Amino acid sequence: MGDKKDILAYAIENFTKFGSKRFSMDELAKSLGISKKTLYKHFNSKEKLVKESLQYYLDNIRANVDNYILENPNEEQPLTTVIFIYKQGLITFQEINPAFLYGLHKYYPEAYKIYSRLKRDIVWDIVCPLLQKAQELGQVRNNVNVELVCTLFLSRMEETVYSKANLFDEYSIQELLEHIIINNLRGILTLEYLQKSPLQ
Repeated sequence: MGDKKDILAYAIENFTKFGSKRFSMDELAKSLGISKKTLYKHFNSKEKLVKESLQYYLDNIRANVDNYILENPNEEQPLTTVIFIYKQGLITFQEINPAFLYGLHKYYPEAYKIYSRLKRDIVWDIVCPLLQKAQELGQVRNNVNVELVCTLFLSRMEETVYSKANLFDEYSIQELLEHIIINNLRGILTLEYLQKSPLQ
């Protein structure tokens, strides 16, 4: 298994499970049944491997979101898309060992920047405009500061799910989605829209 994509996929699967610091290049080469020389032919450092495997992983997540939006424009129901995006986020965070993100932040700042950029792009380039559209459609109250909503709770989901204890150990994704995202969205809706569409 010396194909670069296969290496990236296997590497990120193990980094997200065990943490990027704990899973070594030696272990990766051994698990893949390739020599370290072959591994270093593709990646001249572990930092490069972490960075590229994370990029590969995040590109798949972004493609999933983009495909959903393409196939489900939800022109009249932009909040449905917002809920889909955060459900995907929760599924992703459930798959990731919290140590992976902490390790990225501490040991691989360049890779962490890639993660931060994707998170920022999703919140500010996709979610914020969707909330603004919902406001224009009369679904979100006029006095709601959409940018502040994004700053206060939509851009900090991993801090919530990984706070103190890992919430995935105690609650289902649907419960977390309901309490972290849907209930907060209900709080900014117009009464008229809430009566017609309470959000699912």
